[in-house]
Amino acid sequence: MERYQFAVYATLSAAIWGVSFPITKMGLDYFSPITFAFVRYLIASILFLMVSLPLSNFRGIGIKRIALLGLTGVTLPTILQNFGLQSTSAHITGFIQSTGPIYTVILAYIFLREKINIYKIVGIIIAIMGVYILISPESGGDMKGNLLVLLSAISYSIGGIVAKSLLNDGNKALHVISLSSIMGTFFLAPMIFMENIRFEMEGMKYLLFLSFFTTFVAYIMWYKAMERMEISRLSFFTYLIPLFALASSSIFLDEKARMIALLAGLMAVLGVAIAQKA
Repeated sequence: MERYQFAVYATLSAAIWGVSFPITKMGLDYFSPITFAFVRYLIASILFLMVSLPLSNFRGIGIKRIALLGLTGVTLPTILQNFGLQSTSAHITGFIQSTGPIYTVILAYIFLREKINIYKIVGIIIAIMGVYILISPESGGDMKGNLLVLLSAISYSIGGIVAKSLLNDGNKALHVISLSSIMGTFFLAPMIFMENIRFEMEGMKYLLFLSFFTTFVAYIMWYKAMERMEISRLSFFTYLIPLFALASSSIFLDEKARMIALLAGLMAVLGVAIAQKA
């Protein structure tokens, strides 16, 4: 029964993250990309601190790995995705982000010594072929934007490996995500002065949704699931993300997906699914 509980957590997280792509794209009409990321994680960090106090709970967590997780799991991927979404489609972003498990499988094999089999090899090849088509201009959006989103997905995967290593050492999921969110916010703070800051109160509803649901609620559920599941198996649930991204992008942004993008996206998702096969 407990196994199904964590599967529900992972599924709900994937649904929230899928909806977050069109929400983020709409929010970028009111905020500059780095400022958007900074305020989002500042609010989320405050929420994490409120539920994870006292600070003595954080003793023993390696600061170097937390800093690396904050950088690769918060700062870099959020900035890359925000800039990418300014020029590409939300549903394509969902498809590209869903390929994160492929990079996670590769990294888990290299750094965590998780087993790799023929299914994972075949899945990696198919998914990479799908990604190659997805990032091309023919699929829609902008190639530069698509590449930025792809780099964001790879960065998230690196962050996932760092997070799993911290959890494997016995650290609590809530403590890991709280500290990484705070550290990521710390890295984001000076970066806002690198752009022309734009902050319009009309966009606060998007900011609050992303801060509370996408960053706070979804990540707590995801990390709770990560405590009990092998990371390569947990990553399987992320292939649900593009389904929610596709539906919500059509509802909120009236995006029309090109057939080639749908086929390439399905190819990428199929590759991810095959790579997760036991």
